[in-house]
Amino acid sequence: MFSLLTFIIIVFSSSMLAQTGMRLNIMPEGLGFSNQLEYSYDVDLKREILENWLNLDYSKGIFSTGLRYNIFQPNDPDPSISRGKEKYAKIDFIYFDAAIGKRSEALDILVGNYYALLGRGMVLKSYEDRSIRIDNNLLGLKVIGKYEGFILTALSGMPENSQAERKDILHLADIEYRNLDWLKLGGTYASNLPPADDIARTDMASLRALPSFWNIDIYTEYGVKMNADINKNVFNDSESIIGKGFYGNLNMYLGSLSLLGEYKYYDNFAFTTLDGTVFYNTPPSVRLEYTYMLPNRHPSPLDPNNEEGYQVAAGYNLDDETYFNTAYTITNTLPGDSYFQRINGTNNPVNTQLKEFYFQAQRDWSSSFTTIAAFAFNEELTSNTKNITPILEFRYYFKNINTIKVIFEHQHSTNKTTEEQYYTDVLLLEYLRSPSLNIAFVAELETREPEDGNIVRKFWGFVQIGYKLGYHTDISLLIGTRQAGNICIGGVCRYEPEFRGVELKMLTRL
Repeated sequence: MFSLLTFIIIVFSSSMLAQTGMRLNIMPEGLGFSNQLEYSYDVDLKREILENWLNLDYSKGIFSTGLRYNIFQPNDPDPSISRGKEKYAKIDFIYFDAAIGKRSEALDILVGNYYALLGRGMVLKSYEDRSIRIDNNLLGLKVIGKYEGFILTALSGMPENSQAERKDILHLADIEYRNLDWLKLGGTYASNLPPADDIARTDMASLRALPSFWNIDIYTEYGVKMNADINKNVFNDSESIIGKGFYGNLNMYLGSLSLLGEYKYYDNFAFTTLDGTVFYNTPPSVRLEYTYMLPNRHPSPLDPNNEEGYQVAAGYNLDDETYFNTAYTITNTLPGDSYFQRINGTNNPVNTQLKEFYFQAQRDWSSSFTTIAAFAFNEELTSNTKNITPILEFRYYFKNINTIKVIFEHQHSTNKTTEEQYYTDVLLLEYLRSPSLNIAFVAELETREPEDGNIVRKFWGFVQIGYKLGYHTDISLLIGTRQAGNICIGGVCRYEPEFRGVELKMLTRL
């Protein structure tokens, strides 16, 4: 309890300092501070959750160090989030770093906890995203050297699994060449060592190329996966490769027209710890990510073991006031001769995992008034639903710093298993006073007819207030009820149950 009270004092003190602008008088040069607090109370479940992340970073000359002190009292009960830390107060992230040399010829050595991203995450994407509760940081050593256009990355680290234990060891080496204006090349080799000596390691290798010419930018990466145990037990030592992945991206600009094309092929390409609870890699999902609520209501999580698909998108400026963009995405499962199906002993037909279409038109009628009309179509295999969602948005600007926003979303859903059809409507009313205040009211109505003539309606609604204290502290307060749903970022999803109560969030940076 003492540590919790201490943190509350620190957080509110930092907020007051942000208001008064005293940072330069009390904060030592080179010291950085950030604190994120999230508190919620569900009145139906009588459940209280408090989570706090305090980050301190200090740099002087070529050296830097930092730590993160976490408090969960109690944590979210979801085991994938809590990882056994129901009530917890501890430093769980600390590092020491030395950066030697110049920008083009340098050596960077880091010891402790760290994150790392290589390319587009085909082999390694170690990162933190608190919105979806991802934190697959590594504990160990990371070295980056730069010389004559070459960048060499070597690392060794241990991730934390669902039981808050670090058992597997990841070794990785990556080299990239950047001295050509029109082409960058890179290659990665990684190996996961399981905790048991009698279990074979899993190896990943990939090559990537980034050509750029005229108004075209391209990214391509091809990778393979290897494991001696699977090779012996499944393929009788006849094949050395047990999985492969490919991702390609093309961006092209032609005056007012922009074009995007993406392709993916992921066949038994997940790179995980032995227990499967930590994913080292998160390849590009090739999915649409919407800024509106209802199109995100039926997402399709990324499956790096069993996906093939593509996305095409275009944006066009008709004039200075009118803009259009559209996108089409499709993801299929893999055929019976894939590594994934052969290893699992299945022979399932190819199915459409996800099909999406989106169109949006924006028109600025004047400097004060903007309208947006959008249409989203989605078919998703996991929930086996088809969803059609028209959207209207109106924005009115006045006196330079004030905005009123109105958004109406209507979604017609069909459960393709039961053939049930139902409707969902969302209304958002928001007032923004830049840069310090925003107030939003969100109402959602779901209408179902489980039996002919028996109409059932459910309502959710909440008020959310955001306020900026000084230059460094943002506070958000939500009061009301919120529908259950998934939060997805980059194809990684977290289910958030229905909520009825109060939620407070505060972020301070000094």
